[in-house]
Amino acid sequence: MSKSNNVITGDKGRVWVNTELWANLSSIEAKCSLETDDIRFVGDPKKYTLIKGNNIEGTITIKKTDSRAQKLLAEGFRTLNMPDVEIIIATGTINGKKTERVKLENVVFTELQLAKLEAGEMVEEELPFTASSFEYLELI
Repeated sequence: MSKSNNVITGDKGRVWVNTELWANLSSIEAKCSLETDDIRFVGDPKKYTLIKGNNIEGTITIKKTDSRAQKLLAEGFRTLNMPDVEIIIATGTINGKKTERVKLENVVFTELQLAKLEAGEMVEEELPFTASSFEYLELI
């Protein structure tokens, strides 16, 4: 079997926002990074790291085919009472058999694109978000 058959490609991935499949995605990226402080001690030349917490951030980019993002988020942006959102990302399959899935919890979208037009170009919306936690549901 060729090694190339084991490489995951984005075109086989799926993303659900709450329980709705968002099939018009161009891309999604989510990262968890650590919040740290450097610690130094007198007489010790080494630098140590104090872990203070973590931070989950990401961006969904969708091709504009409908107003799904506006329907989900507009009221929350107007009233500052954001809806409960959970995102599940399935990265795709290897030979149709294995999938990696991660769930992002307590997602808050931090921007809502109100309008974007460019002559001759497809309209895409970028939706940056934060989340409070993640859980791998399935690993390859």
